[in-house]
Amino acid sequence: MLDILKALLPSICVGLLFWYVFKNIVRADRNEREQVGKYHSEIEVSEVDDIPESDVKMTATNTSDYEKSEHGKGNAPRSHG
Repeated sequence: MLDILKALLPSICVGLLFWYVFKNIVRADRNEREQVGKYHSEIEVSEVDDIPESDVKMTATNTSDYEKSEHGKGNAPRSHG
C-alpha cells in the first residue's frame, strides 16, 4: 500500500499545483474583465456628461438638388434588358 502511495504522490502534487495555478489564472481574468468593464462604463458616462445640452442643436436640413431629382428619389426609369 505504501508503494502505491509513493508512486501516486508526484502525480497528485502536480495535479494540485495545476489546479491551483489555473484557479488563480481564471480568478485574475475574471477580476480584470470586471475592471475593464467598469473602466469602459466610466468612460461612456464621462463622454455623455461632457456634452452640454446647449451644444446639441436640432436643425432642419435643406434638401439638395440631387435629392429632388429622379435619381435622388430612386424613381429613375430602369431598363430590364
